[in-house]
Amino acid sequence: MSRQTKTLPGRNRIRLDRKGFTLIEMAIGLAMAAVAMVYTYNMIIDGMKYQKKAVQLANAVHLAKIKMAQVDSSTMMQADSSKGEIPGYPGYRFLTEIKEEEMDLLKLAGGPNAEELKKKAPKDMLGDKDVGLNDLMKKRGKSKTFETGGILKVFRVRVEVTFPEDKNKNSSYVVETFRSTKY
Repeated sequence: MSRQTKTLPGRNRIRLDRKGFTLIEMAIGLAMAAVAMVYTYNMIIDGMKYQKKAVQLANAVHLAKIKMAQVDSSTMMQADSSKGEIPGYPGYRFLTEIKEEEMDLLKLAGGPNAEELKKKAPKDMLGDKDVGLNDLMKKRGKSKTFETGGILKVFRVRVEVTFPEDKNKNSSYVVETFRSTKY
């Protein structure tokens, strides 16, 4: 705020005191306020978008957990695939895939050095003394899971929940697990 004193020319010198802001000061102040308001409104709009995305993703995670629990609660597991809409959640769809696979435990544990580990591995997990027991277990179960680094038959369970993110864009949440073929 500036205070200006002006003296008028002539014999009678009258002194005028002006109080207030100049036009330039007002323009600068309004421009600064406008910039701050635009920035604040953009932050609020972004926050609302992120909140919407968080709610959509939380719903997708919740629905994927429910689908996975449904698969896990089944008494008999078999290779299958199913898909469909999710009631009560417009635009949300699910895809459930169950595939039977063989998994090499030693390769899984050893990563790139799996072949070297396989050469150093003992005959079975119980040691060389119990090779007969291991053979008996293999005959009964018809699997190689008792050997160190053996092949394990599993079901790969994959649940994908697709949800609308924007008007023309969909996103998806995928959860995957393994389940033993023998209970």
